[in-house]
Amino acid sequence: METSSQERVAVGVDSLLRMGALYREAMLRQIRVLQEASSVTEFIAGEVDTFHSMHAVWHLLEIIYLTTNLPGLSTSIVPYFMEWLNLNFPAPLAEDGQQILASADLALNTELWPYMKKLALRGHVSVLANTLERVAPELSAQAAKWARDIAKTARNMPLGSSEETAGSFNGRWRRWSEELQNMATAIASLLPSDDVTLESLNTVVDIMRGDADAISEEGESWQDILGALLLYSEPTAQADRLPSLAGVVVEQFQAAEFSVLDRALVALLNYELPEFLVFCNQIDPWLSAHMADLMDHISILDVCRAAFAVDPREHYLLALGEVYVGHENLWQVGLDYLGLGGVAKCVMVEYAVRIPLESDAKARQVLGVCKKYELAAAVDRIHRQLGRQQWRRGRLGAAIANFAEVGDRASIGLICDQLWDQYLASGVLAYGPVVDSVMAAGLSHERLLFLVRFRDFHESYKAKQFVEA
Repeated sequence: METSSQERVAVGVDSLLRMGALYREAMLRQIRVLQEASSVTEFIAGEVDTFHSMHAVWHLLEIIYLTTNLPGLSTSIVPYFMEWLNLNFPAPLAEDGQQILASADLALNTELWPYMKKLALRGHVSVLANTLERVAPELSAQAAKWARDIAKTARNMPLGSSEETAGSFNGRWRRWSEELQNMATAIASLLPSDDVTLESLNTVVDIMRGDADAISEEGESWQDILGALLLYSEPTAQADRLPSLAGVVVEQFQAAEFSVLDRALVALLNYELPEFLVFCNQIDPWLSAHMADLMDHISILDVCRAAFAVDPREHYLLALGEVYVGHENLWQVGLDYLGLGGVAKCVMVEYAVRIPLESDAKARQVLGVCKKYELAAAVDRIHRQLGRQQWRRGRLGAAIANFAEVGDRASIGLICDQLWDQYLASGVLAYGPVVDSVMAAGLSHERLLFLVRFRDFHESYKAKQFVEA
């Protein structure tokens, strides 16, 4: 029983990850579509920022609560955090690197060393090594020697795997770090120097050996600093290490200058889940609804329930449903969200009956969704509403059919009286197509039956079939 239970949990996590991957790919695809617009307006730019924020939030929550919990994978969060960092906040940009490397006097390019420090901060050690070897021939002999040594050491950076024991990896990492420490000591002994390149090389080494001061000085954002500290100082850190480390990093910045995205991410890193949901809602109501739903699936929403006056999952799904149900094209999605949120049927009924019914096709769609959620009261009210609308428009057959669906025999009787009065006033028996259409559907009503029999009598009499008449 224990094994099968673990297997069910693993399948559940894997399914959530696959679902999340589909959602995130859709967000990235939408970002690309918006960025390729012929004219990027302020609205489009805002939409790009929103989709980017939603992707970054969703991806980080996956990493903390799902990815590192998959059986057979390394439980260290570091490689996944660096993947998240470089995907959602890419730096340095590839096109910037290409432009720098294409310059005529590479060693004299003032953007070269900031670029290489950023490579070190983001863990792009292979690109860093290639760049160091590329620039080495243009440096002084002493600087060139150290550039090549640093490149070689960068290429030898230990990478963990699920097949290696923690003790084995830690031993390799310790030897690599000692090599960097010796290198930093040797370069520092040459400083100060007229060769300013040595100072930049020393900073690169300091970053790679996890020197907190060097990382903090060169990092442009809290994400930069947190990623570098994890990568070089705590390469085996697990998710529960994030709050304390993030707290130290965030203290270096003015929280008042943080964007809503920053606040949401920091709250998530600190496991401040109620605040996290509030900031998600400020980014977009869609995000807060889906994050609350996902958190409920992975059993971490109970922490928030004590902090909210109402159930947060139901609240955010209801709020999103209210937004969509009034939309011309997304009303069905809105009803689905209301249903997922566990909204009482009496409430869903009130939303459903307020959806504009511009066409018969839309009316059928609305009725279908109402039947899906067993909203009998809504089905009744919509059929009566449609019947009255069609009656006013002179579509008497359709009106009778809708009244028949809910057993409104009184209204059917009134329409039959109208048909009979029209015949008496005009002397023209024109109601045949109307009654034939509803009788063919199997509707039984005494006044309809009278109209049919009178029509049959009239036609037989006109044809001088007196016996039949």
